[in-house]
Formats: sequence, structure tokens, C-alpha cells
Amino acid sequence: MALPIITADQVLNVSAIITYIYADPGLGKTSLGFTADKAISFDFDRGAHRTGELRRGAVVQVQQWADVTNLTPQDLAPYNTVVIDTVGAMLESIKTHLLLTANNRQKDGALKLKAQGLANQTFKNYINMLISLGKDVVFIAHASEDQNGDQIIYRPDLGGKNRNELYRIADIMGYLTTVTTGEGKNARVISFRPSPTHHAKNSGALGGDTGEVWVPDLKDHPQFLADLIQQAKDHINTLTPAQLAAAKANEELENWKQSCAEAQYASDLNQLTEAIDDTHLNYKAMRVELVQRAKELGCMFDKQRNAWIDPPEFNGLNDQQLADLQGFIDERGLDTKTVCEYLGLDALAEIEAQKLPAVKKDIEKLARETISV
Repeated sequence: MALPIITADQVLNVSAIITYIYADPGLGKTSLGFTADKAISFDFDRGAHRTGELRRGAVVQVQQWADVTNLTPQDLAPYNTVVIDTVGAMLESIKTHLLLTANNRQKDGALKLKAQGLANQTFKNYINMLISLGKDVVFIAHASEDQNGDQIIYRPDLGGKNRNELYRIADIMGYLTTVTTGEGKNARVISFRPSPTHHAKNSGALGGDTGEVWVPDLKDHPQFLADLIQQAKDHINTLTPAQLAAAKANEELENWKQSCAEAQYASDLNQLTEAIDDTHLNYKAMRVELVQRAKELGCMFDKQRNAWIDPPEFNGLNDQQLADLQGFIDERGLDTKTVCEYLGLDALAEIEAQKLPAVKKDIEKLARETISV
């Protein structure tokens, strides 16, 4: 019997999805994980004991990566949801496991670059295995607070490459935080709608127009996350593969723009370059955003090193050079304001020391043009 072919305009039912929740400290993200459907928690952070009466699911207290890989499909059969708490600690556990092999270590004891790639592949293979078993996967992560100019940004506390990879494979992603209600009370809310202040993803159309889902008292709502995941699945299963791919691609482009805007150094650009997928529907637009941000930062791409490099450190004029330059300008009958406007500067202090001879030639030219007029 031939396998049925599902065309691009037909709905493709999804039975398991990846949910990604990151939160500020002390907001009960571990307890939240236990409200998933028939949950088993892989306790990499070793904090499940703090949930008390809210621990309603099974726990694997992970001491080493083998504690996870030794679990068989039969061991996991009673559970519908695997909660990774936290995903950052899981990645570190895999890397620690790989460090046990001498060929994976550098002389300083750090993981070799090739082994880091193996760690990421090991992680993805394991998650894919869970999905293939029909398990929903919930990533739990700590939130980090970063400064971008005057803007504070909250995002998962993971390295740039891992952060972008997890965002890519997640179906829904939310930032759990507290807000003050109109009555002056504190309430927890998960925001699945991306904004300049935090990263998020909402393929499941959760929270309506605002993308915000208020977290109730989990004692009274022991199926809270299970219901949320089911709502997301129900929406995803109304979409054709083409619609779902387009929706995800557009969300990923918006996240990419945000990540590019937050990049501050060449190392950030290199992480983004590693994460970009040349088969992505929005690859060209993503590449344009990356190159534009590199230009704004003054970073150049070194083809030999195959990497972005930071601009050379600015070396301005010292006090004596500034005084001599001011005298040079005065001798030619010019004023500082005119010279700065001509050179496109706000102040003489913006001139690099190595460019001083060329700047003096430009000032000489300006002086001649002024006299001829």
C-alpha cells in the first residue's frame, strides 16, 4: 500500500511541539513545567526539590549525561512531556561528557571547536528523538538582562549560537515575568509576542492580540501548561505546511533583526553568521540585516580568517597635537567651526592621530578655496 502524500495545501497534523519558557529568578518556572501533560522533568539544575507540593511529575536528577542517554523509550513511555530544566545546564552536561574523551580537549582543558559542534549535534539528535517518540518538549531557561544603549533586553541566558539555534527549533517561546496590575498587585505573565524588550515566538497564536498569557495559581490549575500547549497545537494544526513555514520564517526574521540590532562586537556577528541558514526562506533579508549591522559597528569581514573583525581602536590626538592643529588653523585665517563642518566632524577631537597629515592637507585646500573666493 502506497504512503499517502500530503500536499502543501493540506493540513499536516502535528502531535508534538517544542515549548520554550525563560524567566527571571524565583518565578516558579520549574513548578510551571510540572503542569504539562504527564510530565517528566530532567532536572539538570537540580532544583526540583524546591517546588514542594507543586511537584506533580516524575524527576530524573541528572548527575551526568549518561543518566539521560541510559533512559529507554520504554522508560519514557508513561510520559507525554519531557521538561528540560534548564536547557543551558543540559548543554553544559553534554559538553562535560565530551570532555571525558581526551581527543575532544585542547591543551588548556577547553572543548575543541569540532567537539563543540558535536555537542550541539548531540543535543539536537536527542531532542529529535524525543519528538519522534511523540513527546512534547519543554525547554526551561534562566533569563539574562542585557543593555543595548538605553534599552534593557531580556533573553535566554545562553550563548549567542545556542540561543539562536533553540529559537529556531522552538514552536512557541515566551518570557515569564511579573507585572503590577491596576490594583497594585504583582501577577505573573508569559509574553509570547516579541518586542524590543524581549525575545519571543508565537506560532501557536497564544494570548490573542497581545500575546500575553496570565499565569494563575498553579495549585488550582494543575494542567495550565498542558492546556497552553494543546491550544498551540490546535492552532498549528489549522495551518497547511506552507502557511506554517511562512509564519515561522517571518517570526524568525523579526527575531533575527532584533538579534542583529543587539550585536555590539565582531564576536556577536560571528555567532550570527554561524547561525544563519542559507536555505531559510528569508535568507537574503537576514543577510542584508547582518551586513548592515556590521557596517554600523565598523566591522570588516576578513576572508582569510573567514570571520568578522572589530574596527581598530580609535587613537585620537593628544593635547599637544590638538593645540598645534588649532594654531595651524588660526595661521590660515580659519575658525574651528568652519573646519569641522568642512571635514564633517563635530569636534577636532574626533580626528585620528594617524590621519593628521591628511587632515592638514584638507585644511590647506579649504584655506586656498576661501582665499580665492
